[in-house]
Order: sequence, then C-alpha cells, then structure tokens
Amino acid sequence: MRIFALLVMALALAAPSYAADDRRGLIPYVWNDVTGDRDMPWMGKGGRARWFLRDTTKPWDMDPRGPKIEIRWGSSGASGQSPYDAAERAVSYLDRIGALKAWPSYPTAEGVGPRRAFPYRVTIVCIEPVVAILRFDLSAVIEDPIEFSFGAYPPRHRENSTDQRLGWPGVANAVMFGTHVSSRGSLLWFSPDAQVAPTVLDLSSGRARIALRDVSFDVVRQAEEIEVRR
Repeated sequence: MRIFALLVMALALAAPSYAADDRRGLIPYVWNDVTGDRDMPWMGKGGRARWFLRDTTKPWDMDPRGPKIEIRWGSSGASGQSPYDAAERAVSYLDRIGALKAWPSYPTAEGVGPRRAFPYRVTIVCIEPVVAILRFDLSAVIEDPIEFSFGAYPPRHRENSTDQRLGWPGVANAVMFGTHVSSRGSLLWFSPDAQVAPTVLDLSSGRARIALRDVSFDVVRQAEEIEVRR
C-alpha cells in the first residue's frame, strides 16, 4: 500500500503543469497559445515567452493517464522548448557547481528520485538564455502542502500559483517562473546557459541589475515583491 502511495505521489509531482481550462477547445495536432494570465519569463531576444499546448492524442488511444499533451514555451510552439527541460537544466547546473552539495537529501523511494532540502526558491525569469533568481526561504526545504503553497509566491501570483510552477526536479519544492518574485529573503541570480554561478542581487537601493553579454535586466523592489524589467 505504501509503495502504491509513493507511486501516486511521484506521478502527481511529475505531472505537467497546465490547468484543465487550458485543454478545453484545443485544436488537435497544432500548437495552441494558452498563455492567458500567466506571468511569463522574458526571452533573451524579444519580449515575453508564450505558453503553448499541443494535443497529440489519437482517436484510438486508450491511455488511462489521459490525453497526450505536449508543452512548449517561447515565441512559438514550433520553435519553443520544453519548460521542464529549462527547470531541469537550472537545477542540474546548481548541482554540478556544488551549490546543492551542502544540503541533505531526502531518502530515495521507489518511483521518487533524490531531492535536496535546498533552502532557496528557484524562479526562472528569462529563457534563451535561462536566467533564474534564487530566494532564500528556510521553508523551501520541506515540500509545501498544496493549500499553503501560495505563500511562496509574490502577491501577483497567488491567485494562479499552480500556473507559475514547473515541478520538482531534484529539489524539495517546485521551480517557479515569471517576472515577479517575493521580496522576502536574500536574493541571488544565476544562468546555467551563460555559466554564471549564483551572484548576489543587492537591492539595498531598491534596484539592481542582471547583466550578461547579450542581455540585461533591471530588478526593482516593489513592496512585497520584486519585478524583473527590460
């Protein structure tokens, strides 16, 4: 019974993040823009990314897990990338440079991979290249109960927090995305694509800057949240 419960939990954690409303009215076999009210990350060259779904379910499919839905983000579905690959890349980079090494791991179980008790929330604020912000939050070492998970998000995301997260690739809590981050706790930024290790974001003046060779952002504190601007 315990093994079955763990398998159910693993499937729930690995499940793609799309609202039931996103699937309604999808045109089969083509990319559908279902961005809606999501606070999408910036793209390195251009404006905000968009959120796309494609239903590839065949009429004769009898998969008990439901329809086959592909997810991409970017300027289009055809040229976009999997958001889950970006989350995995961000966490894998932190692991590769030793940023996760100091923190204990949860015991592994059948169907559930290793996860670090990492006391930071990870928010992807840009793709192509991937740029993410780390926010120190001691409660992040424990998986958030669903009914309380909104407390990890900035005020702007709390009404649709389930649409602003990507799953649990190697850490206890979900990787998030968007241009707004809670302002509580110390902040750092990093980029796995540009090979930039976690770097302090000094917001003592109310503003800071994220600068890479081909892209830069202003980070502005606004009451309970910070905003990443072009």
